Amino acid sequence: MWLLTHLRGVGNWEVPHLRGVMKGVEMIEDDLNYQGIVIRPPSEADSLILQITLGCSDNNCIFCPAYKDKKFQIKNISQIEKEVKKASELYPHTRRIFYADGDAVIIEQEELLRILDMTVENFPELSRIGVYGSIKSLENKSVLQLKKLKQKKLGIIYLGIETGDPEVYGLIRKYGSPEKNIETCIKVKDAGIKLNTTVVLGLGGKQFSVPHAVNTAKVLNQAQPDQVAALTLMIVDGTVIYNIARKGEFIALDKYEMLQELSMLIKNMDNFRCQFFSNHASNYFPIRARFPRDKESILAELDSIIKHKKDNYLTPDQLRGL
Repeated sequence: MWLLTHLRGVGNWEVPHLRGVMKGVEMIEDDLNYQGIVIRPPSEADSLILQITLGCSDNNCIFCPAYKDKKFQIKNISQIEKEVKKASELYPHTRRIFYADGDAVIIEQEELLRILDMTVENFPELSRIGVYGSIKSLENKSVLQLKKLKQKKLGIIYLGIETGDPEVYGLIRKYGSPEKNIETCIKVKDAGIKLNTTVVLGLGGKQFSVPHAVNTAKVLNQAQPDQVAALTLMIVDGTVIYNIARKGEFIALDKYEMLQELSMLIKNMDNFRCQFFSNHASNYFPIRARFPRDKESILAELDSIIKHKKDNYLTPDQLRGL
């Protein structure tokens, strides 16, 4: 198991949450059978991680370095049951759980219901289960099926919108389309499940920065998720985009161009109610706000930073992470 040292709630690349103690790590590793790097959203920092799938069901995105060491698979149900029971012995008062890895919703409906049932049964104080989702997994789930999952305490789904621009979406080789993302978001909301979405600043490079920002805002306006998390593109060795950039076929934005794109995204968002974050470790400028209440003040602050080149307000490159 990889042990990473990011601060709680900062990055996406994380060790399974160990309640802040390292004592007994070997026992936890053996009994819960964590494999490879385990990733969870920053907002799941206080959740217990149960790794019921390995890797990502798509894993084709050219910018994403995650799960490259894993072939996607669903863990055997008997192994999942063993790990759930052991986790409940270790952390009997757990209130929140996150199902890793990248796309646990893709599990066949009846089996996923069974996993949810055993989780709820073994954690009597459990209030909510969270999970990553995708178009690929959610297109096979009806609103009625999602409602049944919600009844079993699946309370939040994290969905990567990434971009709303059709051309950029095609270039990143992600399954689906901006239109499918809108349909998927509406389906999740219709089921009454909280929806947290991510978008990636800089994903269109210099060439597509404007359409990327404007069209991503258009998708968000139609989807109206409960939360929008803006991450900033980091070009990592080993990814396809790294090789494209080395050839000069992708020109990345500098830090102030990233902020201009962020400002453009926010300006083009309608005044629907949501939480807006850019507090991921990859971001230059951390934002934690409620829209539309804080929208104008955030835009004013961004404009001031961009206009006066306030480097002291920004996270230095050496402190940014995935």
